[in-house]
Amino acid sequence: MNYAALKAQLRGLINRSDMTDELAGNFLHLAQVRLERLLRTSFMQRFVSFSVDRPDGVFRVPTDYLELIELFSDCGELDRVDMGRWLKLPASSGTPKSFVQTGHDFRLRPHPAPSDILYLRYYGCEPSLVNDADANHWSYAASDALIYGAAEYAADHFEDERLSRFAARFTEACNELRDQQLQEDFSGPMSIQPTYSYPTE
Repeated sequence: MNYAALKAQLRGLINRSDMTDELAGNFLHLAQVRLERLLRTSFMQRFVSFSVDRPDGVFRVPTDYLELIELFSDCGELDRVDMGRWLKLPASSGTPKSFVQTGHDFRLRPHPAPSDILYLRYYGCEPSLVNDADANHWSYAASDALIYGAAEYAADHFEDERLSRFAARFTEACNELRDQQLQEDFSGPMSIQPTYSYPTE
């Protein structure tokens, strides 16, 4: 469903003459921002490889970054540490082992060489809907959550008595998305490692 169809469906659901196209767009935008605070779905996962060309070992996260999954190099995963521990690490060059996040920056120690490749898996936000023909994963895979989330904002704005009903439908849609993600996470073959190993004679 594209942006124009989403706005039209939302206006039809609210059914008010003062529900403008601009208001519908604002409510849909707020609903998407809220969904991206609440949910972590597979289509939000991103993977990038990068090198760090700054001598202080600082890497700025992508603009769509929401939450870290993992940061690693060919030598293994980097440990995320607090600032106190990070300050005790040597500020030298070498294979990065640890990092701390400060705002939009990851600060790595040891500092990698410009030729070193690192890999970042993270949850990212979907592109905003701007033009009527625009669509994103939310509008394709979770249009009900997007519309009922926007309807909840609209009902609050207009002091509509259907607010609680729209809120309940939004919560139901979010729960279904969480259940779907859990099923996806645990589908397929799983490799289970033994907890203990025993010496053999």
